[in-house]
Order: sequence, then C-alpha cells, then structure tokens
Amino acid sequence: MIDNFLFDGPMTFMIICELMIITAFSLTYKSKRNKNVWLKILMAAALIIVVKLLDYYFVDFNTASTALQAPICFIATFTYACLALKIPVKEALYCTIWSYIITEIANQIVMPITDPLVGGSSGIIYYLKYIFTFSVGIFATFYLVKVFLIKKLQTNEHYHVGRQKILLSVLVACLYMLLSNYQFIFWLLGFEPESRSNMITFFRLIVGLACALFLYMQNSIEKRQMAEQELDMIQQLWYRQQDQYKLSQENIDLINRKCHDLKYQMAALRKLDNGDEINAQLREMEDYAMIYDSVVKTKNPVLDTVLTEKSLYCEAHQINMTRMVDGTKLDFVGKVDLYTMFGNALDNAIESVMKQRDIEKRVIQVAVFHEKNLLLIRVRNYCEEKIKFISGLPASTKQDKGYHGFGLKSIQYTAEKYGGGIVCQAIDNYFVLQILLPIPEKIK
Repeated sequence: MIDNFLFDGPMTFMIICELMIITAFSLTYKSKRNKNVWLKILMAAALIIVVKLLDYYFVDFNTASTALQAPICFIATFTYACLALKIPVKEALYCTIWSYIITEIANQIVMPITDPLVGGSSGIIYYLKYIFTFSVGIFATFYLVKVFLIKKLQTNEHYHVGRQKILLSVLVACLYMLLSNYQFIFWLLGFEPESRSNMITFFRLIVGLACALFLYMQNSIEKRQMAEQELDMIQQLWYRQQDQYKLSQENIDLINRKCHDLKYQMAALRKLDNGDEINAQLREMEDYAMIYDSVVKTKNPVLDTVLTEKSLYCEAHQINMTRMVDGTKLDFVGKVDLYTMFGNALDNAIESVMKQRDIEKRVIQVAVFHEKNLLLIRVRNYCEEKIKFISGLPASTKQDKGYHGFGLKSIQYTAEKYGGGIVCQAIDNYFVLQILLPIPEKIK
C-alpha cells in the first residue's frame, strides 16, 4: 500500500518538485515571504495528499489515463500559488507553467537514475534510497531555479506578464502536454509500453528543453524590447531638455539685461524729482528688479541657468531652496546632460515638497562639491511619504506608472554615461538623491 501510494510512478516527485519551484518563484515578493509560513506548509501537505489520492484511484498506465497526471499537478500548483503564496493570477499562471516544464525536465533526469539505484533493495534501504534520490533531485532543481533562472525572468523584481506573453506560455504548456503524452509518443515513435525504450525518455527531455528554451527566449526578447522602449523614452526626454535649456538660457539672459537696464533707468529717474511718492514707486520697481541679483552664479553657465530657473520657481511657490554649489569641476559634463540631471532632480524635489501644506516643510537643499577624484551632487528634500525602492530607485506612487519614473532613470543613464552612478535614500523624513561622477584626469 505504501509503495503504491508514495513510490509507484513519478507523481510524488512531480507534485513536490512543482510546489518547491513555485515557492522559489514567489520569493521575489519580499513583502509576502515570511507571512503565514505554517499555513503554507499545511496547504502544501494537503495538496500533496489530494494529488496522490487522485493519482492512486484514477490514474492507471494500462488504461491510458496517465495523461491526467500533468493536469492534476498543474492545477494543484496553480491553486497553491494563488491561495497560499498570494501571487497575482497572471503571474501565478506564468510561474506555474515554468514550474511544470522544469519539473518535467527534472523528472526525465531523476527517474531513470532512481529506478536502477533502488532496484534490488528492500525494506528500509529501499525507502531511504528513494527518498534520497527524490530529495537530491528536488533541491538541486530548486537551487538552480532560484539562483540562475528567476533573476533572468524578472524585471524590477516582478514577472511582467502581458496578454501575448501569457497566451504563448499557455500554448507552449499545452503543446508539451500533448507531445509528452505516452500514448502520443508510442504512436509517433512506434514503441509499445512494454518495450521500456530510452527513446521515450530522451524524446520527452528534448521536448521539455525546447519548450523551456522557447519561453526563455520569449522573455529575453520582451525584456530587450522594454529596455529599448525605455531608452527611446529617455532619449526623447533628453532632446526635450535640450530645447528647454536653450529657451531657459535665452529667457534668463533677456531678464538679466532688462533688469540691469531698469536699475539704471530708475536711478536716473530718481535724480529728476525727490518727491516721496515717486521714491516709493521707484523702490517698488527696484524690488521687482531685484530678480537680477537673485541670479545664481556658480562659475558654470549651465548650472547658473538651471539653478536660477528653479530658484525663481521656488520663490514664487514658497519653497525654501538652499544652495552650496561649486561648479568649477563640472565642465567635463555636456551642457544638455548637466541641465538634464539637475533639471530632473530639482523637478522631482519640487513635486515632492509641493505636497506639503506646511510651508515650513517645503525645503530643498542642493550641494555640489568634490572630494579627491569624485564629484558629488546631492539634492535633498523633505518627504514624509514611505518610499518603496525597486532596484535602487523609488517606485512610482502614481496610478499611470507607465509614463512616470523616467526622470530618475534619465539621471541614472546620464551618470553612467560618465562612469558614475546614483544613490537614492530615504532618511529621517528626507529623500536624498546623490549623483557620483568620477572627475577626468584633465579636469583634476
């Protein structure tokens, strides 16, 4: 009874292996990793018992009902992924398909090794050999999937599964179920069940590997397309920033000239009449003209442009922006690249502090300095929101996430272009963006 229930056929190996692999896929969801562990274990044990009972009473090699084994394991694994592991339905179906294909490949390797290894054994030795080979096969498969495969399938710690991707994956799974069916193989290869030919094992192994390779290539192509679309979006933003920089520079230059001329005109006008009313009006006009004195001077014309532009915006919207900026070492950065980095960084900071109703909390701090061979750009702003980071970048809190988050990615792309990088942190109700750029030898 025990032999027939636990060790007769590959069903025990298949269901345990599939559940272990789907668990490995779920480890990417860090927030759900340690929740209800014992409940997951109990549900997995219950599913294993149910699957084995169905296998024991309904699956018979002699009646061609072995085709039921794969669907039974598949349904059990999908149920476990959705109910116990709380994986979203589309991603659960995609991960279950991967678990099924990988388990079938592992099964074609482990079972031919297990049968001769336990052959001739009896009693406790028989059970120990079976358990040992099953355990080694399952944990080796689990390890390979966790270490080598999962990272290749993820994008920003998620399995992005669209309609086309899930449709192709389901078709691959159905195709494998058809091609790996014993009765189909017997008809295709001309072998009878009694022949026990190794060609059956090789055929199923080759088909399984082909299906896994197809799914992997599909995922790689999709990730490449997503990366190309993202790069294209960043390049479009770069070109827009280029136009915006030219316009901002022209506007600020025009304002500077007009304000400079206006100050001299008012000084000349005051000499014509000393009346109190005229003096009061002239002082008011001088206050308006003080915008000329608020122009930021960092010894870098591009930095002057973008910081002046953002300073004027902050002043108009009651945002306190402080600056400690040394622009003398930034000449090695292209004009548009420099404008893009500071523009995006300050735009993000301004958007964040504008959410604060308390004006005292609308604080942005900008610092640019160099230490030895590194140039450090730091933009720090008040932020009370709890920020979730994905791949080192904050996740967008906006509903339409497909069109947001490119500001920081653009900064990261530009920094990497100069051999540097960025670091994002949330510390004591402040969001801190640090851009690190190595200073070229010529500039040193």
